Amino acid sequence: MTTPRSRKGPTQREKDELDCVTGDAREQQISRIPRELDNFWRMDPRFPTGLHNGHACLGSNLINKSLGFSDYERRVLSINGMLPVAVRTMDEQVVACKMVLDQMTTRTQKYMYLHNLECTNRRLFYRLLQSDWDTYMPVLDSSHSDFLLKNFSLFYHRPQGMYITIKDLGHVGQVLRNWPRRAVRCVLVTNGACLLSVGDFGINAMANIMSKLYQNVVLGGIHPDFCLPLVLDVGTDNEDLLQDPLYMGLREHRTSRSNFYALFDEFALSVLQQFGPRTIILCKNFDAHNAIHQLKKYRDLQCLVDIEFQCQGACGLSGVIVANRLKRMEFKSNTFLFYGTNPMNIGMARLCLVLFKQEGLIEDAAHQRIWFFDEKGLVVGNRQGPHIPEVLQEFVNYGDPTDDLAMAIDLIRPNVLVGAGSQPNAFTKEVLRAMERSAEQPIIFAMSRPIENAECSAEDAFTYTKGRCIFISGSSIPRVKYANKWYQPGRSNSVYLQPGISQGILLSGMNNVPDETFLVAAERLACLVWPDDLAQRNVYPPMRKVQCINQRIAEAVFAYAFRKGLATLFPEPENPTEYIKRNAYDSSYRTVASKVYCMEESVIATTESKKYYKHKI
Repeated sequence: MTTPRSRKGPTQREKDELDCVTGDAREQQISRIPRELDNFWRMDPRFPTGLHNGHACLGSNLINKSLGFSDYERRVLSINGMLPVAVRTMDEQVVACKMVLDQMTTRTQKYMYLHNLECTNRRLFYRLLQSDWDTYMPVLDSSHSDFLLKNFSLFYHRPQGMYITIKDLGHVGQVLRNWPRRAVRCVLVTNGACLLSVGDFGINAMANIMSKLYQNVVLGGIHPDFCLPLVLDVGTDNEDLLQDPLYMGLREHRTSRSNFYALFDEFALSVLQQFGPRTIILCKNFDAHNAIHQLKKYRDLQCLVDIEFQCQGACGLSGVIVANRLKRMEFKSNTFLFYGTNPMNIGMARLCLVLFKQEGLIEDAAHQRIWFFDEKGLVVGNRQGPHIPEVLQEFVNYGDPTDDLAMAIDLIRPNVLVGAGSQPNAFTKEVLRAMERSAEQPIIFAMSRPIENAECSAEDAFTYTKGRCIFISGSSIPRVKYANKWYQPGRSNSVYLQPGISQGILLSGMNNVPDETFLVAAERLACLVWPDDLAQRNVYPPMRKVQCINQRIAEAVFAYAFRKGLATLFPEPENPTEYIKRNAYDSSYRTVASKVYCMEESVIATTESKKYYKHKI
């Protein structure tokens, strides 16, 4: 008889059947694949205390407390003498860590210290991040700089996450089963194809995935044992990496698209089988073509979310909603021009279509308010010569073709210009002046990162629009002074809502994630902007409040799931806010050693030893 643990994944017959069907028939086939676990109800991943061994506790980052072990724990675990006599509270340890970090001068030093702390004492590491998010997370964050991506091979010294290569095709389930912590409820996955606005970084994208994991834990309250960071290594087209002797990934060019689809199919089905249908798959740094394909194929079968495509798109949409409220205009009055084929552009455009339709526009009218401009010019059906990319086919409009961005603005007259084209300084003064003519208060996004790759600077945007624009960047930018008045550029970043969305999905037990989920999150984020920030034309809340903001986003998504009948948690909590707080990750130390109790009716050796046992132990 085949036990669940002995199965290595879908059989070849099951795979062949899946390849031959689509739509509802495919869903029925997938529903019949045996499940090994459904981790939705596994809320506590702690090890039984009977498995704890003193010396193993000192070497395990999951249990180690360093000087936080009490005198009682040191005696019971037989580690008395292995540590200095001092016993420190967690707060005292955090203070000591901060003192060490304050003496370090380079980011490399700080990163190595924090990375080592995570590898030796995980709870202390997360408590340190929680104590001062703004100071320490930028050291670990690779979303605004390529420093960690370029040096990942140098910094690597202990295993983090999993790496599944194209060579594992056919055995992905077997490899995935090697992950030691089986309470997985959130898989963060990338293939490293499209990082920041710089391109292909291969398996170095693990640095980016790890920073997302830290955000999920600290901001979303998701237990780190519930998270599995994973890289699908299918090669790289970055010649510098292929020639780099320290590069740790496959030294070959990226595999064909069909091979990658086969690998992702096997990976998604293995996650479904081993961890259950309510395990969320968070995709990051996939190119637009793959992101669209994966969402189309799996969004109705599993909780699959693309961070750039959906979360970043929802964050950008939230900024537009706030800007509209400043002008007291309806959302359906906007006209968008997207520059570039970045997944964020396409995802935001799709969400705009959904919101347009909610506000009463028909399909054709909604499409007439969304335009794209790629490296070959305005995306129109009668464009001669340059082929329109497949990912933009759904946004083809009809108008006069042009390869001049400023002229396209004069033709379309958009009030929102969204740039994520990886072309530094693409928004020239002619483009910005065209936006000034096009709208009373133009909204300009310059989302390419790092900031050196931005489409324009905040200073240029305010100067060439005569101080009338609302400027939004993908990076953190200081205040700008124009005409003796200070303005604060907004920062659109998925960190505002992605951890909260993930926590809301996980706790409610959603089986799939419709687009409306991200509209709910965007609307909730738009309601959290402070009046003081609006006065400076900042359409996003303060980043220092990002933990509270994500809790509000989680509450909104949680409530939406029950309101729409998408939640599988039963019964529905009477107080959702308290339920979310109660299930958030607590980084406090837990007692490792069980309490020793005396069985009074038992005779223990001599009278003297019995008294000692009762009063000393």
